Amino acid sequence: MQEQIDIETWAMIRAQQIVMQQGANLVVAAQRLDHKKTTANTYALRTAIMASLIEAMQAPPTEAMAAMHAQAGLQPA
Repeated sequence: MQEQIDIETWAMIRAQQIVMQQGANLVVAAQRLDHKKTTANTYALRTAIMASLIEAMQAPPTEAMAAMHAQAGLQPA
């Protein structure tokens, strides 16, 4: 049960990170009608999503959560 909660928590946090980083860049480029940057940011968003899926498949949830906490500068729960 705890492992499922860890996976769900990791997924929510990781999705938020991706949206905040890559999604925001995509929105700004689209609002500015910059086709080249919109295309580049679309690929960056896809790459971030793919990388997170690979990360989720390779690391057990506890390791993924510890890495995420370390990256954010937080103490593990």
